Amino acid sequence: MKPQRVIILFDSHTPYLAFRVNALQREMVKRGLHGKIELHVVLTAAGWSSYGWGADAVQSHYEVPVHILSKEFHGLGLRSFFHPSIPGILFKLAALFFKLRPRITFVGGYDRPESIFCRLLSYPFFAKVGVMHDSRFNDAESFSKSIIIEFIKSLVVARYSFFMVPGRECADYTRFLAGAKAQVFTEAWNVVDNDAIAKAADDGTHDADICQRLGVEQGSRYFFFPARFTLKKNIPFVLRAYAVFVRGLGDAEKTQFVLCGKGREKEIILQTIAEQSLDQHVKLCEWLPYELMPRACRMSTALILASTHDQWGMTVNESLSAGTPVLVSNRCGAHELVRNNENGFTFSPDDEGHLSALFRQLHEEVTLVARLRKNCALSMACFSIRQFVEKYIEVFECFGLLDRE
Repeated sequence: MKPQRVIILFDSHTPYLAFRVNALQREMVKRGLHGKIELHVVLTAAGWSSYGWGADAVQSHYEVPVHILSKEFHGLGLRSFFHPSIPGILFKLAALFFKLRPRITFVGGYDRPESIFCRLLSYPFFAKVGVMHDSRFNDAESFSKSIIIEFIKSLVVARYSFFMVPGRECADYTRFLAGAKAQVFTEAWNVVDNDAIAKAADDGTHDADICQRLGVEQGSRYFFFPARFTLKKNIPFVLRAYAVFVRGLGDAEKTQFVLCGKGREKEIILQTIAEQSLDQHVKLCEWLPYELMPRACRMSTALILASTHDQWGMTVNESLSAGTPVLVSNRCGAHELVRNNENGFTFSPDDEGHLSALFRQLHEEVTLVARLRKNCALSMACFSIRQFVEKYIEVFECFGLLDRE
């Protein structure tokens, strides 16, 4: 009997996707299931310029066949439906769908034109289409959460067969859109390679190179903020809070703030640095190579994520896996991973005083930072690849691709 095919459709290649797909494939080989199920990855595009991940030799990152529909991802939102590349992408997707005839398709996001098209293609084959997503009630500006927009969303979301989500807030929002009886699998998305990140964080081989890239001296203390320079990342707010903290320091005390990334808000960020007289305290650098990020996190006092709205925030996973405390906005989905005074702290993305106080607390209380570090990796044990893989096996059993054990 030929194996039944399963497609995992995503926007573009990312290290996160490659890790999850490969882990799932290895588990199926380990259980002898790879003869029954054949995984295929379909990428809308090879790369996405908003992130610093290379798009060369994409197939080499995956242990399953990869099908690429275009070179560069066209973006998100309503405009993506009218992008000139969409007709060609959908034509290729249709040809591939009819060739593979998958029993189950996992799509990244419910609002992509490719995702909706996959659901339409699946009907003649009585196939299932599930959504991998991390949307929540408060993950976007208020205008996109109007009653009319939510109603339109619900009409689309309810058409999908099941949902793979990371946490409780996302599960609640999914049931709000799709109905209380929707099949929602939690802890089934947004996991990272905790073990590999912890191992890389322990490796001091490249410390000199990392410090040179970040613009800091080896052994110095710094706060770390890797982010795209976009409005929602709330970078000027963080800089103002940091400035308040710096002004309260004694002349002999030193601290630095490393801002790592790039984006269209760079000029505003530079202006804020100048206005707050932070030129001597803030270091700017572009993206670090992905393999150096865990060590850069470990060497810092804490990682910052201050978004006004963010569906998740994978840097939180990575920082905790690397053994680094996190200061995270309570408007980021990943705040569910953070326990105050255990592995980091949460704050409101409009409360400069609170964030400034947290900067001071972590700067002054070295023993607190050490205690938080000890709890970080332990706190990620309940959000690992193990339960992620089990959720996908459960989906295969639920929809008849495998016999229930």
